[in-house]
Amino acid sequence: MEIFYAVLLLVLATIVANTVYPYFPAIPQAFYQIAAGAILSLVPLYHHFVLEPEIFMLIIIAPLMFYDGQNANARDIRKNFGSILSMAVALAILTVVLMGYVSQTILAGLPLALAFALAAIVTPTDAVAVSSITTNIAVPERVMGMLERESLFNDASGLVAFSLALTAFTTGEFSLGSGIKHFLIVFFGGLLIGLVLGAIAVWARVYLVQTGKDSASVIVPYDVLVPFFIYLAAEHAGLSGILAVVAAGLVYSVSTNQLRLSSTQLQLVSRSTWTILTNILNGFVFVLLGVSLPTVWVNIQQDHTKSLTTFIALAVILYVVMFALRYLWIRFDWALIHSDKSDRRQHALIGALSGVHGTITLAMAFSLPLTYHGASFPFRNTMIFIAAVVIILSLLVPTIVLPFILPNKTLPVDPDDVIQERKALVDYATSRLAQENPDSAAATQTVIEILNSQATNERPDRRKVEALLNHATRIETQTVQQMADDGVITQAFAARYVRILVFRSQLSSHNPFVNLNLWLRFVSHRLSHGFNRRFRRKARIRKQQEWLATHDFTPEQRAAQERRLELEKQQLPRKRQRNRAVDQERREAYLKIEDTVYENVMAFLTETASVDNQAEVNSVRNYYNARHRRSNANDTTSEAQNEMFIQAFQYEYTYIREQRSANRVSAAMAEELYQQVSTDQMLYMQEIADAD
Repeated sequence: MEIFYAVLLLVLATIVANTVYPYFPAIPQAFYQIAAGAILSLVPLYHHFVLEPEIFMLIIIAPLMFYDGQNANARDIRKNFGSILSMAVALAILTVVLMGYVSQTILAGLPLALAFALAAIVTPTDAVAVSSITTNIAVPERVMGMLERESLFNDASGLVAFSLALTAFTTGEFSLGSGIKHFLIVFFGGLLIGLVLGAIAVWARVYLVQTGKDSASVIVPYDVLVPFFIYLAAEHAGLSGILAVVAAGLVYSVSTNQLRLSSTQLQLVSRSTWTILTNILNGFVFVLLGVSLPTVWVNIQQDHTKSLTTFIALAVILYVVMFALRYLWIRFDWALIHSDKSDRRQHALIGALSGVHGTITLAMAFSLPLTYHGASFPFRNTMIFIAAVVIILSLLVPTIVLPFILPNKTLPVDPDDVIQERKALVDYATSRLAQENPDSAAATQTVIEILNSQATNERPDRRKVEALLNHATRIETQTVQQMADDGVITQAFAARYVRILVFRSQLSSHNPFVNLNLWLRFVSHRLSHGFNRRFRRKARIRKQQEWLATHDFTPEQRAAQERRLELEKQQLPRKRQRNRAVDQERREAYLKIEDTVYENVMAFLTETASVDNQAEVNSVRNYYNARHRRSNANDTTSEAQNEMFIQAFQYEYTYIREQRSANRVSAAMAEELYQQVSTDQMLYMQEIADAD
């Protein structure tokens, strides 16, 4: 049960950090997640928190690397395979060797094998962390491509080097020839098994689709489980599980055309599932780092034989060494990204700054053994602390420096302009709908309400809503009075309706949804009033019977009283019938008022609606639509609504076409709007198909 609560709190911390980030986007999202984890470490459940690296690698790293492989461009990887080997293998090995000797020189007493293990821990870069710090920055395409390709494969280099260093320390034996052989087997063996198992996974998925088992409940769980099985299979064979899932993801990427041979709904659900899953897991990594840091700090503080200043200095030196190596490697084009000579200096600086560390570094640091020959593993807390400082430095330095040397990222279209144009598009479509369907007010307004709610997520302005409601109330009052003057309803009923309307507007003018509560109270009052009226009649007859039984009467008097009582009993059904007739008459009068008021108010809202007040008008429209549906419970307009939705989509396409022909919107804006409308239409048609 504790594990469940621990995971639940970690997910909650991730959600909170992701919620805060949009308010202050200048700070990378990773820092919010680390801070959320640090706060979470105050919970007793996370005191002395120890990360299980095997579970971490399987549950978090495997699906993330598989997803990165899926979204990688296989053609681009084939084209730049030399660059990948240069950055992910050659540079990684050189970094491990050089930093290993630097670590042993600075930290006296650190065995050379553990120095190499520490170097291997801090060598791999992290695509997730790079994306986090470059979200709003325009990184040159050549550099960003190099960073993404490097982070896909250098994890395996670090893991293999780390494994070799630990083996050398625990056994006291190391052979350069056998070490290189082991490295090549694990590296290329992981790629090979990933390619084979990925191809089998793709074939099985295509088979499931072709045999009609392409429901989301089958395919989506299958896709999610694939990286876990492939990772476990590769690790069981003694190969690189990380490279195996990357290779399998690349097979999925190459097989895109085959995988598209499934329903649109399945593809949308699959993409949405992977997007949500990876976003949660990405945040999870940095929340876990934040949770782990206090434990590392406490362990270092308790170790009085070591100097904290020395550890921090070593972390800074290691970061500087890695920065210098990366800069020189890219500056002299050993990275094989073939930058123009005029750009090499800038590209080298950006590539060196963007060597960010995160997930794999954290996992390897915590995978250090707890004991060695019955005692605590030497330098374990020290190595974890140094790795944590390197991670924070690699995040912090580029966050501060990169915005000064790179411009902000420019999107093809401004998101604010897209929202404004989408609102204008919906306004055009809804206006046309109202004009073309004057005889189907209820169905039309329901469709308009749904379309408007999809166009914007803005909160309606309270004062504007109140003004619209007050105007709508005046229209109701004028409509009822006019109906009374025309003899459609009685003056008495009109006066009664207006009193209720005034009372209702006084209570709920600030919030249209409070009217629902008032309506329920009004209905309950009417029901209780009718019940009390019948109860009083029966009680009066019962009292008369008791009075007749307890008093002395002459036979003639008793007979007269009994006849009068019997006559009153016989009149009860007739009174009830008359009351029902009165209630029915009132009901019919109310429905007449409701229908006429609804049409007049909706005409006012349609005329008033504009791009600038969509949220407010839709709030009032929502209230009147809900009230009208309650009053006309038997009114079935679903078929009419379906036709109107199709009409609306056509109007939206027409609007985009006209705006593009008149050069009022750019090609990129038109493409974005077309994509949004086509997605809405596709989802709505799928809903209709499911309903049928």
